[in-house]
Amino acid sequence: MSDVAKSQNELFKKAAVIGSGFGGLALAIRLQSAGIQTTILEGRDKPGGRAYYWEKDGFIFDGGPTVITDPDCLSQLWELTGNDMAKDIELMPVSPFYRLNWPDGTNFDYVNDPDELHANIAAIEPDDVEGYKKFLEYSGGLYEEGYVKLGTKAFLDFKSMIKAAPALMKYEAYRSVYAKVSSFVKNEKLREFLSFQSLLVGGNPMKTSAIYGLIHKLERLGGVWFAKGGTNMLVSAMVKHFERLGGVIRYEDPVTRIDTVGDRASGVTCKSGWSENFDAVASNADVMHSYRDLLGHKHRSSTVT
Repeated sequence: MSDVAKSQNELFKKAAVIGSGFGGLALAIRLQSAGIQTTILEGRDKPGGRAYYWEKDGFIFDGGPTVITDPDCLSQLWELTGNDMAKDIELMPVSPFYRLNWPDGTNFDYVNDPDELHANIAAIEPDDVEGYKKFLEYSGGLYEEGYVKLGTKAFLDFKSMIKAAPALMKYEAYRSVYAKVSSFVKNEKLREFLSFQSLLVGGNPMKTSAIYGLIHKLERLGGVWFAKGGTNMLVSAMVKHFERLGGVIRYEDPVTRIDTVGDRASGVTCKSGWSENFDAVASNADVMHSYRDLLGHKHRSSTVT
């Protein structure tokens, strides 16, 4: 157990996580792995959050994400306690990563082999091969600054965000991902190829920050993977691992209130009337719902944890 985990364990004995999406499940596994008795509170009948799934006539339909671009961040959740993710879920490499099609009949395979990818780009616009190489270098810089360095930092106040600004300004993160991509390649189809990834997280490429350009480097480094059986199987594997560690999940009873004492979260109250005290409460629910509805009774404070 790390020094940080030991320190947390001394402060917190019981924790609640609201929502069983990937973020909630990952956090709950980390807390439980650190020896903190953790309860996940899920309002729906099944886990998954935006990765919820439906069953009908013997078929399973995934309702959310379909591919994985950083398998290492998942395997870490098992490695925390010396377990092997491969025993619970099989991840299968996808090639090509994506196949893009346009109404005029143009097809484009996004592959991870540099020579083949350059050839595919040249088939659409030869002059954009060099521009793509420059974009990949740019994406690599964004990846280092925005994912490796900042991805594990908590921005708890405005001051901490200001400290990160110079590095992001250097990469013009204030521009849209489409606008930044357009400065590297001139062909419209290739501009769409290099900026559509923000759609996967619900962002409009024309408006979403250029920081999402790091996804391209992330994909080139980690590949694109598919969970055998669908994303629902990955959700099930995470739940299985969490419960194996002693974690508890409560379903079909939405949290209606995060209880507080002073400036600290002290517990939760659910729709059924069930309530429980906790040393720490984390919400993986929509941020507006969390503040407006769950903490609506409490003056918003950066010290509520």
